[in-house]
Amino acid sequence: MQIEQLIFLIQKRPKMFIKEEKIEYIYYLLLGYCAATSALSDEIDQKFCCWFGKWLMMWIERNIKANYIPKTAYWYDDIKVIAKNDHNEVALFYELCKKFFEDYKDKVGYFACKN
Repeated sequence: MQIEQLIFLIQKRPKMFIKEEKIEYIYYLLLGYCAATSALSDEIDQKFCCWFGKWLMMWIERNIKANYIPKTAYWYDDIKVIAKNDHNEVALFYELCKKFFEDYKDKVGYFACKN
C-alpha cells in the first residue's frame, strides 16, 4: 500500500487507525509508516515522507502568507497555525494531501524541478 492510499483510508475510516482524529495523531502514524517503509517504499512514498513539509511551506507562502517562518520542524504545527480548530486542521490536511499528490503526479509547483 502506498502512503497516498493510506492517507485516504485514514480519511475514510479514521478510528481504524487512530484513537482520535487529530492532526498530531495522523502525523505520528504517518511518521511511523515512513520509518517502517523507508528502504522499500515506492517513489511517491519517499516524496511524501521527505518533501511534504517543504511543499507545505511553499504552499503557505503562495496561498496564505509570503515569507512564512515555521515555529517548529513539524508540519502539523504549520497546519495548526492556518486552521482554527481540530476539525479544520484535519480537513485542511486531507485537502493539502490531495493537492500534494496532484502536484507530484503533474510535476508542477514544487515538483517542477525535482527528480
